[in-house]
Amino acid sequence: MQRRLAAIMAADVVGYSSLMGDDEAGVLSALKLLRSEIFDPTIDRYNGRIVKLMGDGALVEFSSVVDAVNCGVDIQRAVARTAPTLANGSRLQLRIGINLGDVLIADGDLFGDGVNIASRLEGLADPGGVAVSESVVGQAMGKVEAAFEDLGLQKLKNIAEPVRVFRVLYDGASTPRWQSNKRLLMAITSALICLCAVGFLAWWIGIGREQSNVTTFDDRVILAEPTGPTVAVLPFQNLSNTDARDLLAIGIGEDIIVELGSYQDLNVLSRQSTHTVDPKESDPRSIRQKFGADYVLEGTVRQVSERLRVTARLIDTTSGLQVWSDAYDESLTTSNILDVQLQITEKVASAVGDAGGAIKRIHAGHARAKSPEHLSSYECSLMRVGFMNRRDIQERVRGCIERVVEDEPDYWRGWAQLSEALLTDVKFFTGLYDGTQDEKIARAEDAARRAVSLNPYSARSHYLLALVLQIQRDLDGFFSSAETALALGTDRYLQGQIGYEFIWSGRLELGAALVDNAIALDPNAADPNWFQALAEYHFLNEDYETALETYGKGAQPDLWWSVSIEVAILAELGPHSAALAARDRLDRIRPNIKIADIVWMYRRFARPDELIRPFVEAYRAVGLPEGQYAPLEVENGG
Repeated sequence: MQRRLAAIMAADVVGYSSLMGDDEAGVLSALKLLRSEIFDPTIDRYNGRIVKLMGDGALVEFSSVVDAVNCGVDIQRAVARTAPTLANGSRLQLRIGINLGDVLIADGDLFGDGVNIASRLEGLADPGGVAVSESVVGQAMGKVEAAFEDLGLQKLKNIAEPVRVFRVLYDGASTPRWQSNKRLLMAITSALICLCAVGFLAWWIGIGREQSNVTTFDDRVILAEPTGPTVAVLPFQNLSNTDARDLLAIGIGEDIIVELGSYQDLNVLSRQSTHTVDPKESDPRSIRQKFGADYVLEGTVRQVSERLRVTARLIDTTSGLQVWSDAYDESLTTSNILDVQLQITEKVASAVGDAGGAIKRIHAGHARAKSPEHLSSYECSLMRVGFMNRRDIQERVRGCIERVVEDEPDYWRGWAQLSEALLTDVKFFTGLYDGTQDEKIARAEDAARRAVSLNPYSARSHYLLALVLQIQRDLDGFFSSAETALALGTDRYLQGQIGYEFIWSGRLELGAALVDNAIALDPNAADPNWFQALAEYHFLNEDYETALETYGKGAQPDLWWSVSIEVAILAELGPHSAALAARDRLDRIRPNIKIADIVWMYRRFARPDELIRPFVEAYRAVGLPEGQYAPLEVENGG
């Protein structure tokens, strides 16, 4: 069964049963008109997929949260304007709920809490209104022509944890139910006055620490210009023998603009700026002069029979040199054209804009050529490629990052980089920063929280905060911050990193799905550790052949941690002689290694004991010395 992140819309007719009792024929006729004239065409316009219809309701999947919210708003506006009047004088109204979450896919249907929360949100929406979850607001804020009113945490039926719910406010929205009750309005006003007074008093005397809120509007964030390079995406050329693919070529180019525009490190020129440029006559240097673009992204679309090939090229406008290119081949039919367009768009955007993508790699290479004292704030924050495994890069960051946060304390990327640098120092005992391990962890947490407070829309900042909470064994906090990062970010490299940590910390299925997706989108940028994590996933599912095959794709024979995974797999798969040989190689890399050393590392980063036990049993099978460690809870029956 597959998993993926999706925006889910649940829609339902208000008072359907009573309406049917009064005028069955009229209601059915009105529903048919609503679907054919409003619901289905609007969903098609926003690239939605109707998962199922349920008489008076529907479940719809979107790949974009922004599309889902815009679709819900447009449907409600259209229904309010044109819904037919029934025999009793009433008109059909819908309630709509939208959630962004993890879903399970089986036979085209969707399951899981991601779907259930959307259904519960629909029940909380006003008649004619739209209710959404906090994960939706974090992704859609500032990207839709609507505002969001916080309704607070709500306990939803059959959902373990309370969910923060928001009402979508837009022109033409129905009047909220509470506004019709003056006495309730007065009570709410009084309560707000009291809360404001208490909040001011708490701030004044310094009680507690302000919590970040991803939905807080901060004009500094909204108005700040991206500090990274500027990219011009030119219209893709249709090289097919038919003009029918002109729209596909245009659509891919426009979707890439939207997708790359969500990367906070990139300044992407709008379609209005570049649509007049003829790709056949474009010169990168003239585009740089006219638009100030550092890079040009161009491409072609060619269809032969049912085979589609899309090429994309990234050109440096200073040198005129091509710095990246790739080709994508897909089978194309009339029924899957939108899916193919989406897949290609995601792959191109990921390969160009992700943390491990072409632009970041190029700029990180330029930064490595400078001495630390001459690095700009942006260049210092780019030193992430290879950071975990290269001491020379760690030392270069040490030479600039503390200067950056001191000189520019409001620069969120500086605090994020400092948090990552301190975490790396703790994990690998590099000793580059002063203080004990616990003191460095505390500094890393403070830096991550500073980054989040300065830019609550940064997925990377929430991810780094998650890593700090993980090493502190606060798994609830870890998963919460990591889920926020997933909801905010389109960086597939970051998704792969979160998937790696999820596998490590026990959320195996979702973690494996995230890693698989990240590898599929850009295999060339895949981190070797992702294959190690997938190998552990298959090992824990007792699929040892697949585990060994996957391990081989990311094997790091000079790292003891990597070889320890190979030992465990071969101990279960065999032959026994190969397992013993791997054990001996492990001992040469890490002399006198014991099971206790590996258990300590697992526990250090919050792996549950029940997922440690299969590895311990494998190491015992090849005679690895036990060492001393607190017994696993599962061995004590805990």
